[in-house]
Amino acid sequence: MAKAVINILLLSLLAIACHAQTTDFTISKGTRLDQALAALSARSGVHITFNPEEARQVKLAAQDYQQQPVRHIISSMLQGTDFSYRLQGSRLVIYKHTSATKTTPAVPTNHSVSGRVVNEEGIALPAATIRITELNQFSATDAQGYFHLQASAFGNFTLEISYVGYQQQTLKLSTIQADTILANTVMKEVSLRLKDIAVTASRTFEASSNSSLIINREMIEQTTALSLNDLLNHIPNKQITPPSLQNVQNINLRANFFSTQKNKGAFELNNAFGVAIVMDGNTLSNNMNMQTFNPGHRGIAGSFLSSPNTYGLRGTGTSAYTGDYTFGGTDLRQITPDNIERIEVVSGVASAKYGDLTDGAIIIERQAGISKGYFRTQLRDNATSTSFSKGFRLSEKAGVMNAGFSYVNSYADSRDKLKAYRRINGNVIWTNYFGKEHRLKITTIADYGRNLDGIKRDPDDPTSTIVRFDSWNFSISNKAAYRVNSRFVKNVSLNVRYSEGHQYSYREWQMNEPYVLYTDATTTGIHQGIYDRGIYTAESIIDGRPVNMTASLDISNEYRTGRILHFLTMGGNYSYGKNKGLGQAIDPGRPRSTTDISPNGTRGARSERYYDFSRVIAQQDLGIYAEDVFKANVRGRYLHVRAGARLDVQNGYVTGSPRININYEASNKLRLGVAYGLAYKSPGLAMRYPGPIFTDIPLLNAYNGNVAESESRIFVHRYDPSNVGLRSSSTQTLELSAQYKHAGFSLSSNVYSKWSRNGIGTLEVQEVLELPVYTAQYRPGLKPLVTQTGTRRYLANGNIFRNLLNTNSQGVELMVSTPKVKSIETSFNLSAGINRSAYHSSAPVWMTRESGVTAPAHAYMGRYPSSRYTSYFSNGRISSITHIPKISLMLQFTAECNFLNKTLKAAESGIPDAYFTNDLQFVSIKGFDQTNPAYGHLLRPESELNQENIPRAVMNYHLSIGKEIKKRFRFSFNVYNVFNYQPYYINSGGTYNFPNSAPTFGAEMSIKI
Repeated sequence: MAKAVINILLLSLLAIACHAQTTDFTISKGTRLDQALAALSARSGVHITFNPEEARQVKLAAQDYQQQPVRHIISSMLQGTDFSYRLQGSRLVIYKHTSATKTTPAVPTNHSVSGRVVNEEGIALPAATIRITELNQFSATDAQGYFHLQASAFGNFTLEISYVGYQQQTLKLSTIQADTILANTVMKEVSLRLKDIAVTASRTFEASSNSSLIINREMIEQTTALSLNDLLNHIPNKQITPPSLQNVQNINLRANFFSTQKNKGAFELNNAFGVAIVMDGNTLSNNMNMQTFNPGHRGIAGSFLSSPNTYGLRGTGTSAYTGDYTFGGTDLRQITPDNIERIEVVSGVASAKYGDLTDGAIIIERQAGISKGYFRTQLRDNATSTSFSKGFRLSEKAGVMNAGFSYVNSYADSRDKLKAYRRINGNVIWTNYFGKEHRLKITTIADYGRNLDGIKRDPDDPTSTIVRFDSWNFSISNKAAYRVNSRFVKNVSLNVRYSEGHQYSYREWQMNEPYVLYTDATTTGIHQGIYDRGIYTAESIIDGRPVNMTASLDISNEYRTGRILHFLTMGGNYSYGKNKGLGQAIDPGRPRSTTDISPNGTRGARSERYYDFSRVIAQQDLGIYAEDVFKANVRGRYLHVRAGARLDVQNGYVTGSPRININYEASNKLRLGVAYGLAYKSPGLAMRYPGPIFTDIPLLNAYNGNVAESESRIFVHRYDPSNVGLRSSSTQTLELSAQYKHAGFSLSSNVYSKWSRNGIGTLEVQEVLELPVYTAQYRPGLKPLVTQTGTRRYLANGNIFRNLLNTNSQGVELMVSTPKVKSIETSFNLSAGINRSAYHSSAPVWMTRESGVTAPAHAYMGRYPSSRYTSYFSNGRISSITHIPKISLMLQFTAECNFLNKTLKAAESGIPDAYFTNDLQFVSIKGFDQTNPAYGHLLRPESELNQENIPRAVMNYHLSIGKEIKKRFRFSFNVYNVFNYQPYYINSGGTYNFPNSAPTFGAEMSIKI
C-alpha cells in the first residue's frame, strides 16, 4: 500500500514538473525527432525516454518555443506523428501508437526493446555492444547512448551489455508482450574500487557448454601475464606455471601423459593439436605448419630442429631447445593478453558451431570500442613487456577504431643473454554500423606479429652454434552481420579471413672429419659416391610460408513448437590451406651430424635431401552444422537444451558429430547437467605429406686420400610414404556437471570421461635388404678395380604416419568460492581435480640393446609390444583474496599442491616378442625366457619404465599484491614460489629432480589515460 502511494506521488510530481517547468526551445527545419527529444531532455532536465530507431525516422518542421511548458512543447512536437507520450515511473516515455485495436496475437510477434547505456556520471557511452545471447542478435548504442533491438513476444532473453574497460552487465528479460523501454544501464569502470570484482575463473551454464570456464576482463587486468598461457593458469587441475616465454607453450585439456622433453611426445602433441584456438570467430589453425625435419627418420618426437644440450653459463644444466610447434597446437606465446576482453575455455563438449577439434576449444573475444588509452608495462626477472591500446570514434559515420601494440623481450639467463625470445604484436579493429536501423555491422581486423627466437653464438665458446626460430604472421578478417528480423531468420553473418606467415628455422653444425662421403641421388639403386672436404659448416634451414583462407556463414533463426521457443543456428565453414615455403633447404653435400654416412657403417644413414613445401597439395576442409537452443518447462522448472550436429569433410573422409549439452534447474540454487559429444580433427599438411625417406648405405669405400684413385658405391633406398588412408582423429566425451549457489557460496563440479581414438603417430617399419659386397683393387693413377664378391644383409628403416594412438581419460573437477568475510574483507576460492589417462599406441616399439656380443645369432634389436601407460595427475589450490575497495587494494595468496603425478607402464611393455640378430635375421619369441643367452638382455626392468614418478605430494606458494590510485594508476607485484620451497626426489636412475622451480618475481604498472 505504501509503495503504491509513493508511486502515485512520484507520478504526480513528474506531471507537475512537466506542466509547470517552462523553457525556451528552438527546432530547426529537418531536425529529426530523436535529436529534438535528446536536446529537450538535456535542456529541461526532464528524463525523456524513447526508441531512437523509430524516432529518427521522423523529421520536424521549424518551431520556436518561448517559455513554454515541457509538456506543451512535446505535445506540439508530436502532433501529426504516430507518437504519443505517457508517464512511466520517473520518466516521460515517448512511444509509437497504432490505430488498430490490440488483441492477443495467435502467433508471437516481435516487440522492440530499447534503452540507454551511461557511465556512473550519467554520460552516454556510444558504441557499446548490446547482444541477445540466445539469438546472437546484436546492436550498438548511438552517439547519445541509445540502443534498439527486436525480441519475440513471450520469450525469455538474456541481454549482455559490454563496453571496453567496463564491467559487463547482464539483464534477464522475461515475457516480453509489448514494446519495452528499459531503465538506463549504468556501466561501472573496471577498478579495484568496485565492491564486486572477479579475480578467479568461474563456471557457468549460460555459456556455450556445460564445461565452459569464463575468464573476463576484470580477471585479465588483475593477472600478471606475458601470454595467453599465463591466463590459462585458472583452469582447474592445471599446475600453475610462472610467466615465461622460454619454451613453446601448448595446452593439454583433460589429459595427462608421461613427461617428455619439452612436451614433444606424440600423445601430448595430439591433445594440443586437438584444442581449437578461436579468436574473434576465426580458428587459428596450425594445420599448415611443416617446420620439421623429415619425420620419417626418427618419428614425431625426433623430427624437430633443436639446439645442443648445453649452451651459455648454465652449461650442462640446460637441455636441447626447439621453438617449433609442428604436430601440436598454436604456440600460445604468440597471443598477447593485453587486448583480450573475454576467454571461454571449453574443456568438454563444444558447440556444434566449432569444428576441426577433438579436445576442447579456447574462445577469445577482443572488442572494438571507444576506450581510454591503456598503457601497461611489466618487469620480470627474465622478461620485460610494454603494451598500449586505445579506442576512439573516427566520426559518427566512420565508426569506431581500436588499435593496440605490444612488445616483449625475454631471456633464459639475463647474465649472458644468449637465448632470447622477442615478440612484437600490433592490431587494428574497426567497427561500424550501416543502414537506417543499424542492421548491418561490419568488423574488420588486421593483425601483425613477429617473433625472434633463438640462441646466439657464445663468444666464449668456439664450438657453439647459432640456432634460430624466427617467424612473422599477418592476417586480415572481415565479419559482416546483418539483422534480418523476419519471423524466422533473425541474423545472418559472414566471416572471412586470410592469413599468411613466414617461419624460418636454422641451425649450424661445425663438422671436423677427415673427409665426407655422400650422394645427391634421389632414386633407389646403387650410385657412385662423391668425396669432399670433411671440415665445413653444415647448415639446416627449414623455410615455411603457411597460407590459410577461411570462410564461415552463420544464420540465426527463431521458431516455436507449441509453447517452446527455439533458437536455431545453422551454417557452414570452408578452409583452404597451403604452405608456400622453400621447405627443407638442405645440402646433401654438407650433411649435419647423425645424417652423414659412416664409412664403415653396416646399417646406413638416414640422409636428407631438399624437399620443396610449395609442391605439397593444398588442404581443403568443409563443414556444415545446425544447433538448436531451447528450454522447456519440466515439472515447474526449466530444462535447458543445446543440441546440434556437424558434418565435416576432412582429407576426403566424411564425419558426423552429434553434440548435446543439457542442464536442469532442479531448484533456485541447484543445476544439474549432462553432455555428450563427438568431435573430429583433420590431419595437418606435415602428416599428410612428410616427404620421401632416404637411406644411404655405403657398399664400398675405397678412399686413399686421392679422389682420382678412390672409388665408392652407395645404395640409395628411397621410400615414399602414402598417407592417403590417414583419417581424422576423434574424441567422444561424456560429462556430468552440477552447480550449487546459495548465500554467496558457489560450488561447481564436473565428472567426465573421454575416449580418444585414431590419434596420429608414427609407425617404425623395418626392411632387410640383400645387397652386394664389393672389393676394390688399387691402381696407381687410376680408379680402383671394383669386383663384387658376394652379398650382405642391411637394414633400412623409416617412420610413417598412421592412426595409432588411443587414450581413455576420466576425471573430476571441483571449484568452490565463498562470499567475502566482511570483518577481514577476504573471500576464498578452492580449485581441485584429478585425472587418469590410460593410453597406448598400436605400433610395436623397436629398441636396440647391444650387449657387446658379436655372434651372428645374438640379438641386438628387440621388438616390444605397444607401450601401455596409465598416468595419474591431481592438483589443488586454495586462494585467499583480500580486497579493500576503500583503498583500492587487493592481496591474493595461493597455496598449491600437486597431490599426485605418476605414470605406470605395463610390465609386459618391457618384454620383447621378436628381435633382429646381429646378422639381421628376424626371430619371433614364442615364450620369453630371461635366462636365454641369445636375447635375455633385451628385457627392460620395471624400474626403467617408471623412473620419473614423483613419490609424494609437493606444495608451492604464490603471492600477488595490487594497488590502484584514482582509477588511473595501478601497481602490482607478484612472486611465484614466494617461500623458495624446493623439495626434491631421486628417481630410480639416480637423478635429482626438483618439481618446483626457483622463485620468479614480477612488477607491473598500468595507466589509463
